[in-house]
Amino acid sequence: MTAPDTMAMRPAKLARWLDRGSWYATRLKAMPVEELPHRLAEAARHITWRCRSDGWETFASIGNGAIADLSGLRARLAGVGAGCRGVTESIRCTREGRLSFLGESWPKVDPVSDGTPQVPKWFWFHDPITKKAWPDATSSSFEIDVRSTGINIGDIKYVWELNRLQFLHPIAASLAGTQDAALRRLSLAIIADWAGANPPYRGVNWKSGIELALRLVSLALVIAAAPASTLTGEERVMLRRMIVAHARYLAAFPSLYSSANNHRVAEGLGLFLAGGLLPDLDKEHGWLGEGRRILETEALRQILADGAGAEQSPTYQAFTMEMLAFAVQLAPDFGVALDPPMRERLARGAQFLSRLCDENGLAPRIGDDDEGRVIAQPPDREPRYVASVVAAISGLLQRPGLARAERDAHLRDCIFDSPVALPKDNDAVASADAVPDVPAQTAVTVFEQGGMSIVKDVIAGRRIHLVFDHGPLGLLPLAAHGHADALAIWLSIDGEPVFVDAGTYRYFSGGTVRTALRESPAHNTVAIEGHSHSRAAAAFGWRTVAGGELLGFSRAPMWWVAGAHDGYRKRFGVRHVRKIKRLPAGLALEDRADGARRPVGATIRFLCAPGLAMDRDRDAVTIRGRRGLLCRLVPPPGFAAAVAAAKYSPCFGQLVPAQQLVLTGTLTEQPSVTGIEMSGPARANDRQVPSAMAAGAAAAEVE
Repeated sequence: MTAPDTMAMRPAKLARWLDRGSWYATRLKAMPVEELPHRLAEAARHITWRCRSDGWETFASIGNGAIADLSGLRARLAGVGAGCRGVTESIRCTREGRLSFLGESWPKVDPVSDGTPQVPKWFWFHDPITKKAWPDATSSSFEIDVRSTGINIGDIKYVWELNRLQFLHPIAASLAGTQDAALRRLSLAIIADWAGANPPYRGVNWKSGIELALRLVSLALVIAAAPASTLTGEERVMLRRMIVAHARYLAAFPSLYSSANNHRVAEGLGLFLAGGLLPDLDKEHGWLGEGRRILETEALRQILADGAGAEQSPTYQAFTMEMLAFAVQLAPDFGVALDPPMRERLARGAQFLSRLCDENGLAPRIGDDDEGRVIAQPPDREPRYVASVVAAISGLLQRPGLARAERDAHLRDCIFDSPVALPKDNDAVASADAVPDVPAQTAVTVFEQGGMSIVKDVIAGRRIHLVFDHGPLGLLPLAAHGHADALAIWLSIDGEPVFVDAGTYRYFSGGTVRTALRESPAHNTVAIEGHSHSRAAAAFGWRTVAGGELLGFSRAPMWWVAGAHDGYRKRFGVRHVRKIKRLPAGLALEDRADGARRPVGATIRFLCAPGLAMDRDRDAVTIRGRRGLLCRLVPPPGFAAAVAAAKYSPCFGQLVPAQQLVLTGTLTEQPSVTGIEMSGPARANDRQVPSAMAAGAAAAEVE
């Protein structure tokens, strides 16, 4: 064996140090002053906990005590039945030792003679893309930096996805209904294997509180499916030790201040589960009450009063709401009830997300989407996850009118008593279950606090679904999962996506691609002089943050909505202002540089869904989809139109080529009007007729 080439190692080490330094600089900038003492105390606890190396023997005093009987959850799981194809397929893959998450497959694990898997310890640390191993139990979790380590190994998101143990969820559903001994043995053997490879606070799988909390959800489902009375003393000891180890970590290392986003909700859920599952120990530690307090507080903070999510990401909002909903559903088994304001906030959130979904049950992928789930059915990637969570809230609250979008069958449906999906055109149906103050029958619905306007209209015979973002970057101070998409639009016509979001790609291993996908030039908005209105730093931070605002709107038949942001004020002395108007033949987008003393160079960009065809049509660009002509885009006077190659991430971890319409020119204080003309499917001579949109936009300017 030769000595390592230290010169070759230096660039990698330097990259790690630079990345780590950039991350710390960004976090320090975002931290309020009062957070610093908390971080110093946390660092001291890290040092103390780093010395722990006794493994599971640390919890020897926990003993063979009681575990709560979750009879209510068991009854709901049992209702899934063998007819749910996704559940059956998931169980078959697990039994055969074939596990897949986020589109990637892990090495096959062969079963032993009794049908349980013989899982090698390295399996729990295996990166399916790089084929490398993340730090295992030989390292303290407090010594591992997943950001800098990931530069050489991969993206920790994949490893953590496996270690949430969510492939046990379908098994728990089937076990609850059948009490099949082989399934019971399989699920408990997997948990034992995981515990053997992952002693407390050792290795990368004890690194993040949200991962611990979601693992507790998996344990709770298995415990519900296999009643505590059927467990052996050894099995009860193992499960109790695991629950306590997870709860102690969650209680000791809370995500506070700048970290208090969806992770805080997960920690609240984890403590709530731990206290409810182990009532004897909860008397000493108060986990149930603390978890309840966190959940009730964060529900009102992270779901705004108008129902929009504070993180500016529909999938993260659905994920947060699913965590809250699971706590509400389990509360009767724990003998408690959560506050009515939390339930009402869930209802408002469901109303918002329902309105956000298009006629196919798909929500625009605004902001980050890492496909996190609370109740999972791997390897299903659930493209209609948002609609499924809306239906779950509808069933949980017994308000069927909230569930308006189509969705896919999922074991989540039985856990929450989700109603049968209503017809696609149900948006026009008045419902007593509609949340007050959110008009469901108007063409445009404005969510002022969340900073989103949603349009569902018929223009020139075409069904339009438009979303306009005039809100904040994300949940401040970090805005970790928001994108620089202020004043961007997302558009579908007759159920076909036209202008889409660039997506997420990857987190820690995304590098410059992740940065590019987060910034303004990747979104359907304006970039001035080629710059992003908010500049990204590291994987989840920002160097600068734009502030968005709603300027006004009208719900009249010829509706309009306008917003602005200040992201270009410091560099160029201007605010970007955008107004969207309904015209008889389509839409007009008015962009201007408020405060400009001279014209500023600008690009107006539109990322087109893959599969669309674009052609120049005199002064316009025609966009064609699966069923023919969708619309014509008319640039503002003086703007040149070009079709550029772009990158698009349709789901986490994937990157495919796409096309972006780029309109290049200058903006002033006077509006520059981009026309989007809805072309009726029966218009055979569309390529020869003059642009009615250009005339309509000019007439609108005269007004």
